Amino acid sequence: MLHLGVPALRSAAAILLPLVWSAVALMGADAERGKDQDGSATQRETVLDRKAHIEAGITKEVPEVPPLCDGIVGLAGKPVDIGDGKLYCEEEGQGVQLVLLNGGPGCTHHIFHPAFSRAKEFARVIYYDQRGTGRSDADGSGEKYTVKQAVDDLDNLRKALHVDRWVVLGHSYGGFLAQCYALEYPERLLGLVLVAASTGARDVETGTRQYEYISKEEMAKIRSIFATKDLPPDVLVYNAHLNGDWKRQAYYRPTLDELARMARYEWKPAPGFREAIGPDMSRIDLTGKFSDFEVPTLMIEAKWDLTWAADKPEKFHKNHPNARLVVFEQSGHSPFADESEKFFTLLREFAIGAQEGAKALRKRSGNRIAWPSPVVRKVDRLPWTGAGKQAVEVYVEATKAELADSRAWHKLGVTLYDGKNYDEALEALRRAEKSSGSDVFRSFVALVWQGHILDLLGRREEALDRYKTASNLRMQGAMRCDQYGIVIDQNWVKERIEKPFQRK
Repeated sequence: MLHLGVPALRSAAAILLPLVWSAVALMGADAERGKDQDGSATQRETVLDRKAHIEAGITKEVPEVPPLCDGIVGLAGKPVDIGDGKLYCEEEGQGVQLVLLNGGPGCTHHIFHPAFSRAKEFARVIYYDQRGTGRSDADGSGEKYTVKQAVDDLDNLRKALHVDRWVVLGHSYGGFLAQCYALEYPERLLGLVLVAASTGARDVETGTRQYEYISKEEMAKIRSIFATKDLPPDVLVYNAHLNGDWKRQAYYRPTLDELARMARYEWKPAPGFREAIGPDMSRIDLTGKFSDFEVPTLMIEAKWDLTWAADKPEKFHKNHPNARLVVFEQSGHSPFADESEKFFTLLREFAIGAQEGAKALRKRSGNRIAWPSPVVRKVDRLPWTGAGKQAVEVYVEATKAELADSRAWHKLGVTLYDGKNYDEALEALRRAEKSSGSDVFRSFVALVWQGHILDLLGRREEALDRYKTASNLRMQGAMRCDQYGIVIDQNWVKERIEKPFQRK
């Protein structure tokens, strides 16, 4: 795999960083206080306490705990046919139609249990697993896993449940998906609720605080866990969180039962799901899309949501200038669990108000989202090494389609290089440079790769021209290409100016 350096990742951080693991939703009846063994109340440990917990060894099995769905009275679940597949769906309550979009990508509806049962007092609460997650249908080929497909799946679910308009609530990645749905089907919304949402906006540049409260000892233990071979994903997740990984997104330290449920039921992506959805969502830019958005929108952020830097709420709000922003002071990534009373009082007020004040909306004309093309998705599915003839075939398709996507052309260039198709690789990398726009880092990397291939073709003078042009960009940062033992940075360029590139 190729690893982009810091400059290239910075603009996409708000999109990419929340994808790593699900947030830990606290399962207690009162998230703010736990219980001692004698039943008396005790203050729960928070991430701010900075207490280090290192377990001896590695637990090889996640403890047996039942899913919370089984214990919620009145909760009805079943697969719902949406035309070309079935989505697992649960419902409870009556009132305003409210559908919940979970995060990840790769999490399940279980993260909303039991907190959202509070909403059944004023809403028909609809939980569901997205295609390729949890109990919903999976796609063996992986070709149906796109953001556009997920958006259309949600609207087909609406039709199957006989809902005219609903309040759409998205948490984390689900907030990104909810924004895309809102732009594609605004006439079907009563209101939009974004909870600790992935911004989807490249102009909303924000860092992360995920590792600020994890000790060096905990980090070392977590690394050793992920370096252990043959551990299934749920066991990896459980052990990592036992040893402090919960601090990346949770505010209160979870109990053992909460961690076990999270590992067993909240993280269930099908094979190939994340590999398809991650690149697809990173190509969608929602910057400026909500400047004239008419649908009532509530943004809920948390002071201690360490997924992002502290300035994320303010920056994100600028992309939704007509929305109401509320920041919770004692919450992490899941404010609906950390400050339940405040959260559901606010949600009730918003949902009922949105229903009572609803007005007719027309679907906007024009393409509100520039959906990634099928050719781009084919590029994303190519392996970095060993693509061979397949890479050449996709290159021909991309050329005919006059693709203008720097990332796609870069990947094609490297996969063609891998197969020693140097002429095609050189042209792909020229196109990567041409379509890089204002992204100086991508221009820099594309120029250096062109130099590599020109050296291999024996065109040294042209190669020197590319290296010197890259050097003049004075680019900071690096791109690692682990499969070739290459780290492309300014020092690498200086070496190539002195000595031609040779393929090892």
